Amino acid sequence: MTDFGLILTYIMIAGATLACIASPLLQIKNDTKKIKKMAGPLISLVLIIVVSILIASNEVLPEYTNSDGTLISSNMSKIIGGCLITFYVLSAITIISVIYSEFLHKFFNNGKN
Repeated sequence: MTDFGLILTYIMIAGATLACIASPLLQIKNDTKKIKKMAGPLISLVLIIVVSILIASNEVLPEYTNSDGTLISSNMSKIIGGCLITFYVLSAITIISVIYSEFLHKFFNNGKN
């Protein structure tokens, strides 16, 4: 019975993922001006990921390798480090935007839109 629930969960996650990908594509098909609005955030996200991977270190600590040094490669270490830096940058952007939208925007504009 547990296997059925797990398989059903995987199917639901796959369906939700496909819906999240298909919905914007269908909206773009109906209105091509939305491509510009969608391209900006996607390009910035890719830029953040690429810059994060480029500045990440490829150092592999001894505790992450076996006696042959083959458990994790330096390229894999660089990708993992880049993903961590990406997470930190996106988290900081999220926190700053929440603080701005909730506090500073209302403080400086007195809540007027």
